[in-house]
Amino acid sequence: MKTEIIKTECVKEPEKKALYSLFQKFYANTDYDQFLADFDEKHWLIRMREGSRPVGFSTQQLIELPISGNPARFLFSGDTIVHPDYWSKSHLAGAFVHLFLRLEAESTDPLYWFLISKGFRTYRFLPVFCKKFHPSCNGENQNLKPLLDAIATFKFGADYNPETERVEFSQPKDRLNKQMADVPVSRRNNPHIAFFLKRNPHYCTGTELAGIAPLSADNLTRCGRRVIQTTEVEWHA
Repeated sequence: MKTEIIKTECVKEPEKKALYSLFQKFYANTDYDQFLADFDEKHWLIRMREGSRPVGFSTQQLIELPISGNPARFLFSGDTIVHPDYWSKSHLAGAFVHLFLRLEAESTDPLYWFLISKGFRTYRFLPVFCKKFHPSCNGENQNLKPLLDAIATFKFGADYNPETERVEFSQPKDRLNKQMADVPVSRRNNPHIAFFLKRNPHYCTGTELAGIAPLSADNLTRCGRRVIQTTEVEWHA
């Protein structure tokens, strides 16, 4: 299997259609034109590929937004999916760490991960790979909330509710299909998953829970440090 980081401007139409074909298998209420619009605003594509077939991908956008007059950067993760046959692989996460470490080295401006989650698997990226993040089941790191509110309001305007920290789209959006949205009973007692379900009870309709974490080597968990060591990435940028 090959893992790549590609500038989105270098991705050709047939490749976008192949990504959409994978996306469509696990999301409902999809629209190719909307998929393209979301894709084209992103800067990088992280792609897992088996031969010529994509088996997982995530799009990433770097947003620069001054906070209280000070420069800050936010790496926003957009459409993300991994085929269930590859859930045991950590290549997507490893490539994401490769990307943010390169971005961190390019500037002294603080860098944050801005993530929205309409499924528990996406939300779990935060506790699995980051020591500090918000929101969390233990209520820590409240100092990150003003940053989250600022970037989420900038990105989604009135669709973002600072009180709930959820993005509820005024226009219809894609949502996980039943296969991907269902939470196994055995996993509902996990404190992070239980927290996600409590904070985003309407996730099945496409409502997103917003989250944020500092992106730095110091904020990586042991798992986060391990995935970069076990993932080789081809750069096309």
